[in-house]
Amino acid sequence: MNKKVRYLSLMLMTVLFFGVQANAYKFDFVTVGDVVKKIQEAFGKLESYQANFTIMTEKMGKKSQQNGQVKYKSSDKLLVNFYNPSGQKIIANSDIMWIYIPSMNVVAEQDLKNKSGIFSNTESGLKRLFSKYHYKFDSKDQPETLKDGSKYYTIQLKQKESRSGYRTMKLWVDADYMIVRASGETSTGKKVDISFSDIKKNIDLPNGLFKFEVPSRARVIKNPMISEE
Repeated sequence: MNKKVRYLSLMLMTVLFFGVQANAYKFDFVTVGDVVKKIQEAFGKLESYQANFTIMTEKMGKKSQQNGQVKYKSSDKLLVNFYNPSGQKIIANSDIMWIYIPSMNVVAEQDLKNKSGIFSNTESGLKRLFSKYHYKFDSKDQPETLKDGSKYYTIQLKQKESRSGYRTMKLWVDADYMIVRASGETSTGKKVDISFSDIKKNIDLPNGLFKFEVPSRARVIKNPMISEE
């Protein structure tokens, strides 16, 4: 339970707050520092977004897939509805994150009050990410041209200190400095890749979408996540 919650929540905290957009057409900056700065600025201005997502995982040759829809509203509201596994969801605000797993009839309730602003806004989440990882371009020629002709900045990240979570990551960044894809590998060899589709930015999302009531018969587990500090 702890490992599953930790891997899922870390990747979602890393990626879902980044926002997403699939266009790539004009690139102005050539250094990785410039790109990182522009990413932080772009996501700091993001008011809301909605997107479908697919998460692919692999470990020791065993592969699995999850998909669903994510909704985010600045600066602290997150809703992740899973279609597969059906009914599973994550809801978060600046104080608490709930992870509901209906197949286990369990709700993980995590206190976020002292989590260094992970959910405070997208800009602070990105600053925290880049402060904990060394980063560089993935290849010499940037932006990198993919097989389908599209162009993205590709950035490698490596943990500065050995800790739980993702040992290495790779990000794909478009001309609007939006991260459109992310992949990561943990110290145990688990690989996770997240991609997005049907993206809508800065749309009206009622606050009521982000409310959560614990099912009456669900078992609640308080603070199951292992701190990465």
